This record gives sequence, structure tokens and C-alpha cells, in this order.
Amino acid sequence: MAPSQKTGPGGESAQGGQHPDTPAQGPVFKDILCAVDGTRASTAAVRMAAHLAGPEGHLTLLAVTAAQGSGPNATAAISPGRVEHVLTRAKHIADEAGVRATTIVDPGHPPVEVILERAAAHDLLALGAPAGSWLGGMLIGGVAAAALGQFDTPMLVARRSFTGSLRGGRILVASDGQEGSDRVVETAGRLGLGLGAQVTILNAVAAESDVRPHQIQAQGRALERMLPGRSEVRVEPGRAADVIMEAAHSSDVAIAVLGSRRLGGVRALGSVSRRVAHDADCSVLLLPPQDSDAPATTSET
Repeated sequence: MAPSQKTGPGGESAQGGQHPDTPAQGPVFKDILCAVDGTRASTAAVRMAAHLAGPEGHLTLLAVTAAQGSGPNATAAISPGRVEHVLTRAKHIADEAGVRATTIVDPGHPPVEVILERAAAHDLLALGAPAGSWLGGMLIGGVAAAALGQFDTPMLVARRSFTGSLRGGRILVASDGQEGSDRVVETAGRLGLGLGAQVTILNAVAAESDVRPHQIQAQGRALERMLPGRSEVRVEPGRAADVIMEAAHSSDVAIAVLGSRRLGGVRALGSVSRRVAHDADCSVLLLPPQDSDAPATTSET
């Protein structure tokens, strides 16, 4: 990869303190639905959700047993004993973090529809990352992979490798400067504010890119006002998904924040957010289009 171009935050003060225009500090996501199944990835999702919600927040821990049939012939994908064990473990993680939590068992089917329908009543949906590669996930499916093309609620796709704390970590936010990307950058900035984290805006520039340097720099200045001395703008050449994953890996990023177009079918093969959610080393926070009835023009390139 060619050397990156790093640009400063536009001359803003980096002396610390909160800028008068900075949003009030507090959890960005207070009411989080965690879909749990006992895998290491879903356990990591609960841990990350607890860090994001904080003591002021609440987690709803959902186990979908996906019962099929009725009466004595009904069968569940997850046995009652297994469900109890999974929810008890998830509740223990929330309790240790000092976050209130409620457990729910839903026998509905198919699981992805149950989870997405319940997620609509929450601020954030937290799931374990899809197993396997991006292309494998596209062809084989799975709850997390299916949700990537349907979700309306912000979605955290957590990597199984997460075991620590988000506080003081690094957040990467991908922006192409297009309409909708301001909201993605602002969300990353608010997360950085609440977690005491460093936030980097990453703009990937490929030959076919619609380059908007002025908008990227404006976002950098706004981010610096939120996080004096804890933000930067990076402009990297290359294809967006490759650039994002390389930057996340080289900078030891905890969360990458992206907008999503929720592409489905054959079009999903070109989705940046889907590929990053499947293949990045770090956990990924995806924001859906702000208006589901309008053309999706978020910061996914």
C-alpha cells in the first residue's frame, strides 16, 4: 500500500477541554439488544455492548430457540438447558460490568426475522461476527450475515477476539464525504467522547472515487472540536474495503464505524460494509441509511 497522507485537524486547538458545540457526554447507545447463542463471538458482543451502554444503560439478552412445529412435535435449535446456560453467562458479564440486563427466550422462527423485529425497539443490535469469510458468508448465510442486508437499527458486529475494555482505545470511521457521512462521523466522535478513545477519519481514494476533500476536512475539524487532540484524518489510496481493513489492522483498532447501504442479492457482492464486517480483524459498527425510504447514500463506498 502506498504511504498514507495524514492531514491535521485544520488548526483547531488541541489543549483539551470540551468545545461548547460538543454534544453532552453520555452513552450513544443506552438500550441495546444482544442476540446470544453461546459462541465466543456472541459473548464478545455482550461484553462490548456492556462497555457501550455503561452504568446508565440497559441490555436485553435475547436467545432465539427457533422452535419449529407445534405441540409435542415442536423442536428447538437450542435446548432449554443450553439456553439457560447461555443467558446465565451473558447476564453474569453484564452484572460484572455494572449494567442492568434482562433475559428473554423467544421460540420464533426464522431467527433473523425475530431478532430484527425485536431490534426495532432498541438503540443498537449487538451480534457476534459471522463465521467464515466474506464470500463464504454470502453463499452459506447465517443470522449475522442475513441481518447485514436487512437491518434498520444500528448494528454492532463483534469479533470473538474482544476480551478487554473499549476505554482509551482506537476507533476508525470510514467516510467518503458524501451525503449521510456526517452522521457516521458524528456517531464515531460521540463514541470517542464517551469512551475516552482516539478517533481517526479514514478516506479511501480509488481511481473511480468521487473525491470530496473539502467535506472530509470539514468533518475532521468538527471531530477535533469534539475530541481536542484525540482525532486525525487519514487519506489512503486504494479500494475502500482493503484500505479500511488494513488501517484497522495496522492501528490496532477496537471498532470500525461504517455506513451501510444494506445491499442484498448479487449487489451485495460489491458491498464494502459486508466485506469489512466479515473479514476485518476488529469489531464493526454499522449504521443503516437514515431514511429507509430514501436512496441509501451513507459513507459506504
